[in-house]
Amino acid sequence: MKRIILIFLSLFFPFSIVGAMSSENFSIEKDVIGSFGNQSTSENFNLGDTGGEVATGSSGSENYDLLAGFWHMLGDYIISISCPANLTMSNIIGSGQSDLSGNSATCNVFTDNPAGYSLFWKASTVGMVSTGNPSDIIGAYSPSQVDVAENWSVGASDSEWGAHLGSASVTVDTDFWGTLDSYLAGKWLNIKTTDFQIAQRTSKTSTSGDDEVFWFGAEVGSTKIQPSGTYVVDVTITAITL
Repeated sequence: MKRIILIFLSLFFPFSIVGAMSSENFSIEKDVIGSFGNQSTSENFNLGDTGGEVATGSSGSENYDLLAGFWHMLGDYIISISCPANLTMSNIIGSGQSDLSGNSATCNVFTDNPAGYSLFWKASTVGMVSTGNPSDIIGAYSPSQVDVAENWSVGASDSEWGAHLGSASVTVDTDFWGTLDSYLAGKWLNIKTTDFQIAQRTSKTSTSGDDEVFWFGAEVGSTKIQPSGTYVVDVTITAITL
């Protein structure tokens, strides 16, 4: 009897908004040296004013935005990320690899922050867990060097799943992830249960945002007895402004 392995991922996409200036040792939320000013309110209005500042206002270029002046500093930059809710990976019948043709998901990241953003992923569990029996698991991919993506390799007695940041992604580091999206030519990594940075951009995006393509793979080794069923894991993709 052939064993059929169904693999299902849920993708989540929290986002963060950051506007304060900071470094490793300090953080300046906002400050000003002026002649006068304060916040005042009435029943119908709020007023924030400062006197004594010069050359205030908004300006920008292709790569930078300048918000000069105390009240401009109070505005936060925007960041957003959108991903498909779910991804059903192709089946594995018996043993072998899940066909990659349907195993990708594209997330779009937008920010007007001139410093850019970092992109992270994490999994809800180390392995993919069977919905029928929680003790049946497809383990996490095991690279030969921790946190270093590599060409796919799963032992005959193992079953593993992993992920790859696609070559079409706007922020992809092809030295780390490879230039092709395949098991043998692409570079793959496990997804930990803690946030792991997979990409970074050091400038704002275009108005259409950055498309980031995620590929997911799985394999049941030729001598591995993997019970039939549906295996699931939740993957969270997070974008944070720099």
